[in-house]
Amino acid sequence: MDKKYYLFVNGKKIEVSEEIYKVYWQEKNHENYLKQIDKKNHLLLFSSLDQDGHFEGNVADDKCDLNKVIQTQIMIEAVRDAVSKLTDEEKEIIQSLYYNDETLRMIAKDKKISHPAMIKRRDKILSKLKDLLKDH
Repeated sequence: MDKKYYLFVNGKKIEVSEEIYKVYWQEKNHENYLKQIDKKNHLLLFSSLDQDGHFEGNVADDKCDLNKVIQTQIMIEAVRDAVSKLTDEEKEIIQSLYYNDETLRMIAKDKKISHPAMIKRRDKILSKLKDLLKDH
């Protein structure tokens, strides 16, 4: 007897393949994990904005350290500048890892190289970025 897999779509129970079921729950669990990290780090979401695009009323001003905000903005600009100095392939790897939440294994598979080779490549890129950022 084969096990059947179901997902609820618009309140309706739909039978799906085992692969679809597992991918759905993997993504759902990853999404929940990211939400927990955001909550832990007190991340402000766009949904916190009022209709005019301000955080007014949603953020207590007494907790805002203006110097830290400015330092963070300066560092963000420094990182953007450093990333812009990478090769296209290096930028693509950084984009995949840190913006698209892809794993090293996924990227290695796409690039048809081994996982250890991708680890070395990532470490080399991060070392390059560290050198570019050493004056900040």
